[in-house]
Amino acid sequence: MRSSECNHHHCGRRRFATRTAPISKPTDGAIHVDVQLQIASVQTDVQVNGDTATVDTDQGAASTALSNTEIQQMPDDPDDFLRQLQILAAAAGGDPSAATIMVNGFRNGSALPPKSSISAIRVNPDMFSSEYRWPPFGGGAVEIITRPGADSFHGALFFTHSDGSFNATDPFSVTATPASKRRYGFELTGPIMRQKSSFALALEKRDINEFNVVNAVTLDADGNQMPFLQTVSAPQRLWIASARGDWQVTPKDLATLSFSSNVNNLGNQGVGGLVLPEAGYNSLINEYDLRFSNTFTASANLLHETRIGYTWKRTQQTPLSTAAALQVAGYFVGGGATSQNLNDRERDLEIDHDVMLTHGKHTFKFGAQSLAFFLHDYDPDTFNGAYVFGGGRAPVLDANHNPTGGTTTISGIEQYRRALFDLPGGNPTTYQLTSGNPLVPLIQWRMAFFLQDTIKLTPHFSVDAGLRYTFITNPANFSGFAPRLGFAWALDKKETWVAHLRLGIFSNAPDSLSYVTEVHRLDGVRQHQATVYSLGYTDPLTPIPGSIEVSTIKQFPSSLAPRSTFVGYFNLEHDFPHHWHARANLFWGEDWNSLRIKNINAPLVLDSIGVPPDPTADLLAPRPIVPGENIFQYQNSRHLAGNVISFNLDQHSFKRFGLSFYYRRLNFKSNVVGTGLNSPQSTYSDLGESGRVEWSRNNYYTFTGNVVLPWKFELATQFDAGDGSHYGLTTGTDNNRDGNFNDRPSYASAPGPGVYSTPYGLLTVNTVNGNVPRILGTMPGPIHLDMNLTRAFKLNPKNTDHPRTLTFNARSANLLNHTNVTAVGTVVSSPNVTEPISAEAARRIELGASFSF
Repeated sequence: MRSSECNHHHCGRRRFATRTAPISKPTDGAIHVDVQLQIASVQTDVQVNGDTATVDTDQGAASTALSNTEIQQMPDDPDDFLRQLQILAAAAGGDPSAATIMVNGFRNGSALPPKSSISAIRVNPDMFSSEYRWPPFGGGAVEIITRPGADSFHGALFFTHSDGSFNATDPFSVTATPASKRRYGFELTGPIMRQKSSFALALEKRDINEFNVVNAVTLDADGNQMPFLQTVSAPQRLWIASARGDWQVTPKDLATLSFSSNVNNLGNQGVGGLVLPEAGYNSLINEYDLRFSNTFTASANLLHETRIGYTWKRTQQTPLSTAAALQVAGYFVGGGATSQNLNDRERDLEIDHDVMLTHGKHTFKFGAQSLAFFLHDYDPDTFNGAYVFGGGRAPVLDANHNPTGGTTTISGIEQYRRALFDLPGGNPTTYQLTSGNPLVPLIQWRMAFFLQDTIKLTPHFSVDAGLRYTFITNPANFSGFAPRLGFAWALDKKETWVAHLRLGIFSNAPDSLSYVTEVHRLDGVRQHQATVYSLGYTDPLTPIPGSIEVSTIKQFPSSLAPRSTFVGYFNLEHDFPHHWHARANLFWGEDWNSLRIKNINAPLVLDSIGVPPDPTADLLAPRPIVPGENIFQYQNSRHLAGNVISFNLDQHSFKRFGLSFYYRRLNFKSNVVGTGLNSPQSTYSDLGESGRVEWSRNNYYTFTGNVVLPWKFELATQFDAGDGSHYGLTTGTDNNRDGNFNDRPSYASAPGPGVYSTPYGLLTVNTVNGNVPRILGTMPGPIHLDMNLTRAFKLNPKNTDHPRTLTFNARSANLLNHTNVTAVGTVVSSPNVTEPISAEAARRIELGASFSF
């Protein structure tokens, strides 16, 4: 017997627990049974209306609701699990690392809950709904709902092991890297008071022994260049724990209280690629989340949901060296880590209230979302000092190391060699030292109000209209209005063809905590940051002829506009026979008023090509505001525009196999590098700044599938591949003396000093404000093939109420052992320019067993 019928697309977030009742056959043939059903799970969107023929309006770009089987086939390891979810979220067109993970409706990001505690996952819901703040290509979203405790006691014990002998060696390592991983823990769930309350507990420990590989170029004792290849152990000890309690206060009122903790000890972080072992640090990261939610079903047409969350976070870093940081552009990074004894504490308070109301053809959803951050940011960045050797103009030396009177252009490592041996031209490019109070206390509030109305005009046509308003404090901004509009219609009576059209404005006040703390830190009062050019290496703060000191401050302008994004989306989907389902999606949009940081007091240095810049003369050039000071200001000058075309094909109805195929093509252009805030090469020109976006892989493919094999084995796989991300080339030094080491080279017509041969032609570092575009190269494309082979044995198959199951599995990550490059050399004077210098982990194989009861 089923308690009710509801629309397939809308009732997935509010289900009733199954109940049984004894029935005795009466003499008159009539049977009357009273069964009180309880809510089994709590989520945030509910369609109380029970019409069975309606258009699916809850559909976003490549929106995917993972089935329980699909969830169980995903990796158990939280890191691998997160990576696969991020790849799915990137179907909306964004950077996978920017995907937003929401657990049980809470907007504040948190660590993933244990996979076994998850009852539902929805990837990229209708991001055009006014309850969401980010546009789809802002990274996408993953909504995770955890399950309540069971009405009888159940639990599990699990252990997985990945031995070093199973795993492949890092592609850049010259020695074996016997990486290993152990994961073990338990889960327990059951009733506290039957039919009234329940609990769920989980505890997991992970011991990971990975390796970071240094792939740099340094100097030997005689000053000769030599490759520096070293494999460095990077141990990780991770604890994950969670507890949840559910209480059916009344038949209409369900309360949930949960607590989770993540404690991570990480060794030798920051090491690898060009970063030497001495420049790393050990890290301790703690996060604790206490969350309460209450769902009150006032009537068949009215639902209230309240969420209150409080989070404690702490990040501590212990440097492996307290020496001054040392960067030789394009060759190596050594010395001590610039972060030194970082100790950041953060307290977050989230309070949300949503209301869903159905009335006639209307389904209203409205609410308020608030999130407060209380920071105690202790960050002694560059308090240990930091040298940069970027190369540039230097005297020509004879065989006895004496100046000949001529000048030439040298690389950063030649400049460093001369500094070590006290030779002319061995002055570091810069030395930066910060002093003052490293502590920044900060409070920021973010508030949002939203209203969404879904109007079902006919059984085959509906309209979605919404409005969102956002404001923020510190920096204050109160102009974040964002209207949304959408249409959905079935093109035939059987609804095998469905189309969606979405239009929306996404308005987000500037709310990144990192740059807010930077403005408070470097305001010229709390901390003083001095950058000395052309200094003495052994005594950097003692003035020498030609050295110049410049101070640095950061600021907001008198007013900041909210970041605004217009996005349009058109979707056409079709159900083929035998439940094959296809979707074609088109996004287009534009981003404006986003933040970019610019030195508004940079020296007025003329552009040039072919002549080595003169650091002293350029630093003495006039500045528009005050002499001797870099003033970095956050401005609304960033833009992003482009489109996403994607295609999905799914089949999940066959008994023995299921599959999902996804393809997307991105075409974005922006005037910043990556997803962060960046400065233009020149304060006074944007020439060459607009180009491809770093994370925007032009073509990307994803295939997931599962098949039931003979003897009850099950095989699940995920394959993804695509074009590589983009990168730009730099000179490695601050040619125009604006305080940013992001200067680009220029094209050259003939070889000579300071001219280097690259796959993109001859490039010269003898230039101010180079003419090479911001984005020039494309890294090798990634290929991932992950597989999981499982066999479950039911130990008491006749007992369906208390089953006992023993499950064995073998899982692989990067089974093809493909070199998935994460970084290439980008300094044109470096021997590794355009060459890969670091990559993701090589093939990993893991064996596991679990016992559930």
